[in-house]
Amino acid sequence: MRLLTVLPGLFMGLVLGAPLNAQACSLGDRQLTIQLDHGRAELGAQNARVLAEWFVQWRDGLGIESLIVVAPAVKPQKQIADARLQNVSRILEGLNTGKAPISYEVELRSEAFPDTRYLNSLDVSVQPACLKSGTCCRGSNAEIR
Repeated sequence: MRLLTVLPGLFMGLVLGAPLNAQACSLGDRQLTIQLDHGRAELGAQNARVLAEWFVQWRDGLGIESLIVVAPAVKPQKQIADARLQNVSRILEGLNTGKAPISYEVELRSEAFPDTRYLNSLDVSVQPACLKSGTCCRGSNAEIR
């Protein structure tokens, strides 16, 4: 009886041409968010280490096509955001042996922006080199999600 319930699903898979061993490829951790102390430009040793390890993992793994670092800020704190970006650039430029383009941007928000946690963070996003070359997912049936 159990065989009769499995057969229709197997048949539909064969009829629709769906390979049984298809798998999805996930490129997780393409973005790193770093929380910083309110009103401070310093990353701190722990954040610097996390950033460096994350960057090296991408650089030595799938490769880096490009990187963007975004520092959100309200206008009165733009100088702090600029200093945060400068501190990040000191770390990344030393590790960027492949010379991937890195852009640094301050994302200005209205002065009434309520989310201070977001304003005291940095977002670092990677565009993996494997996307351009089509080598992110090994195997013919894999898809990128």
